[in-house]
Amino acid sequence: MTVDFTPKPETLAEYGPRDCPFDWPGVAGVYVGGCVATDGGRFRRQAHAHNQRGDRHFGWICILSQRKLYGQTRSADGVWTPTDRPSRLMWHEYAHILTPSHGHDDTWRAMMHRLGQPLPARYKKRKRS
Repeated sequence: MTVDFTPKPETLAEYGPRDCPFDWPGVAGVYVGGCVATDGGRFRRQAHAHNQRGDRHFGWICILSQRKLYGQTRSADGVWTPTDRPSRLMWHEYAHILTPSHGHDDTWRAMMHRLGQPLPARYKKRKRS
């Protein structure tokens, strides 16, 4: 039995570089389905931002799935529906764009706070014992 892994045309249309769908100054573009630096090459996480000033792709947000671009709401009957608002993952990456050369440090956390975004527990500052 042979399995055909050829993506459907509508799936291929979702991949690649595009303009940022949100009015976010500083974002050069969004690459869906891989990384802009490797022309679609895969990476380990769900998304990442090119926020190093020397990077020729500075300002790009790379995201693996089209479905992770927008937030979702859940109806009373349990059905999830995409919204026109950015997902929390996109807010996370946008905070990286706004804090060049910073990782998940105090500067980035302060930006998440300024953007009005919740900080997941794994990114909260840990107290040393």
